Amino acid sequence: MPHKSIILMKNNHENINNGSAMGKAMAKPTTPTYLPMRLEYRLLDNMKKLLIYSIIALVLVVIGLSYSLHKTTQEKARYVANQTALLADVEHYKTQSGLNAASVQKLTLTNAELKKNYDDVVKTAEDLKIKVKRLQSVTTSSTETKLEVKAPVHDTIVIRDGVIDKLSTFYWQDPWTDVRGIIEQDSVDLNIQTYDTIVQFVHKVPHKFWFIKWGCKAIKQDIVSKNPHTNIVFTKYIELK
Repeated sequence: MPHKSIILMKNNHENINNGSAMGKAMAKPTTPTYLPMRLEYRLLDNMKKLLIYSIIALVLVVIGLSYSLHKTTQEKARYVANQTALLADVEHYKTQSGLNAASVQKLTLTNAELKKNYDDVVKTAEDLKIKVKRLQSVTTSSTETKLEVKAPVHDTIVIRDGVIDKLSTFYWQDPWTDVRGIIEQDSVDLNIQTYDTIVQFVHKVPHKFWFIKWGCKAIKQDIVSKNPHTNIVFTKYIELK
């Protein structure tokens, strides 16, 4: 009997030691793995940056495409308007006060187009020491003055080189024209002065549906001569872009 007690006590002691060892083994803390977590954070941060850069690039592409589309639309509208202006004749009409007027639609040209198609305008600008690249708009107009003059003829005595001579003279005048003449034996010495004022209006032509008007359909130039004897033969209005 005494031997059995010793064995049991020994076994219990071993079990206690084993249990204590297992408890210590189970209670031993594990070393945390920081490296994989850091890599994950870096990947997420890189993905966020990549997403932001991608959004910025996409926005820039959309802006570029929108600008290109807007420029293309503007150029198409310019070509259509220019074609309409070139095909249309100058509109001649009389104002409510009976003055002669003319109307024409605007042409929009680049500097290169102006140099290619309107060499006379370019030369005139150069004569004025104006650079084409600084031009904003150009207006060219041609006029003619027609009038019928019927004036009485008067005899006038003049002294030339100590010799008395008899000449026939005439004179006619209105608010816009002075006509003076001397009739000699085989010639007429004539002096004509005309006065005129050309008024130019550049205005918008709205879209029209019945009596409703809106927006801007075209830009037109109307010019009028204050001299009733003057007719406007030709006019053109060019804007530079």
